[in-house]
Amino acid sequence: MIEIGRVGATVLSSNGSAAFVIWITALIGVACAAGGVRPHFLPFPVAVSDTVSSHPEDAIELAGELLVAEGLELEASSPVEGYLETKWFNIATGRRANSWSLDTEATIRIRFWADLIAEQQTVVVGEVVRRRVVDPSLPMREREIPVPDGHPGSELLRRIFGELKTRLSTRSATDHESVSRLGSGTSPR
Repeated sequence: MIEIGRVGATVLSSNGSAAFVIWITALIGVACAAGGVRPHFLPFPVAVSDTVSSHPEDAIELAGELLVAEGLELEASSPVEGYLETKWFNIATGRRANSWSLDTEATIRIRFWADLIAEQQTVVVGEVVRRRVVDPSLPMREREIPVPDGHPGSELLRRIFGELKTRLSTRSATDHESVSRLGSGTSPR
């Protein structure tokens, strides 16, 4: 009779453990699914970066204000996550573009990432992309390429970074190469 009790206790214990593992797995799944707006891919290697003396939230909020002042609309913004993304914008006409615009040269999207690297020190990364192709069968990131230097979108990004530097105090150029290029040959995720 004691043996039966032990077997019953063992079964109950293993069932309880299994239920606990399933519960924890479900909890993790729900937490991951909740996600946020910051994408899982990284900026393109040619993205522009700078280090500013502020919190990521402040840098993202200011970048959003500057982009809106330039006539762009925000698609997603989460200062807490350190991420901002504009809606598609036709840089030639200065108007919001349809998400499937065939003008792939002039239709751009700007993204900013901001991450705390030390107390009151944030690295801000910005990229401007255009559509490589208009193909709904491809994932979003595979349809995009960075705009080249000299493109009006690239010039707009540099103006935004200049204003960020003016409004947020930055580290001196001896501490960090200002407005540097990221990476050399890695591909985006």
